[in-house]
Amino acid sequence: MKLIIKILVVLFSLLLAYEVVHLVFIRDMNGWAILSWIESVPENGPSTKAEAKDVGEFTIVESFKGESSFVLFDIFIIILMGVVVFSAFNLWVRTKVIQSRLVWKKLFYISFALFFVLSFFGFRGAFIKVNELTDDEWDKVSDRIQVGDVIAYSKEKWNARRELFAKGKATVIGYRLFKYGHLAIVVEDPDQPGRKVLFTSQGQKGVNIDEDIDSLRTLNWESWRLDKWDRIDIKKINEGVKSCKEKSGHFFGYDYSGMFSIWNENLKPETVKDFGDEYICSTAVVTLLYFGGFESDSTPRREFDLITPFQVVRAKGAFVDNSSIPNRE
Repeated sequence: MKLIIKILVVLFSLLLAYEVVHLVFIRDMNGWAILSWIESVPENGPSTKAEAKDVGEFTIVESFKGESSFVLFDIFIIILMGVVVFSAFNLWVRTKVIQSRLVWKKLFYISFALFFVLSFFGFRGAFIKVNELTDDEWDKVSDRIQVGDVIAYSKEKWNARRELFAKGKATVIGYRLFKYGHLAIVVEDPDQPGRKVLFTSQGQKGVNIDEDIDSLRTLNWESWRLDKWDRIDIKKINEGVKSCKEKSGHFFGYDYSGMFSIWNENLKPETVKDFGDEYICSTAVVTLLYFGGFESDSTPRREFDLITPFQVVRAKGAFVDNSSIPNRE
């Protein structure tokens, strides 16, 4: 029993250290510092071999915060966690006999109870503030979103924890490890011309356009826009969307092997038939862009490699001429 308590104390200590470092030092950094190397862009990408007129890159055109958490709540949770760890160490790990053991026990149980209760309400979203816009205010924001904009999502930590632990969505882990946890590109709905929808890939659904831009209203995201968008073949983009939509919609439509850097689908389809049926959000975007005429520098450097959302939008790329390639079904 004492060994189990020691292990729990060590685990809580590591968790406490991470939360403190994240809150104080890397809250606004580009992802978790230890994993930042994963989000670097290859130095020998296609843009390095292209002429300047054929090089394209993304720039941020909109930042939106649909939800926010209370920093004081995070600080209080961390303090409670620290008290739990320190009192547990004094009671059951430390070999030297301590004074006022009863006081330490009360302190442990009270702080642990408060930590548990507040965490429970945190998982239920009680400490998340939603940015409530009027319809007119949101219309002004959504009108600035254009077809071709790449939407990079972020998420408040308590919202991410709730989806991970309460709903079992393993894909939200990326929100705590990287700058962005999800990616989508705005396209036109092939069934409803003029309606702007989000082309992406999600766990248990695979590639889809189930959500339109109004789904962004209560989320945190940044919109990145590719320059020289007029060089993209919109017809091919629409064909790619239709192809992926037809092949997806099943549990294994999400590329879990790509999520864990084991394997990626074909990211450079030359025809509609070449599209795969398993992508993660970031590879779905770069694959569609390639088919439309833009080859990103963020393509894998080796087989065991992960393409993250931030890597996609921070990377340059080269415009390629796919007009001579037949669109075989």
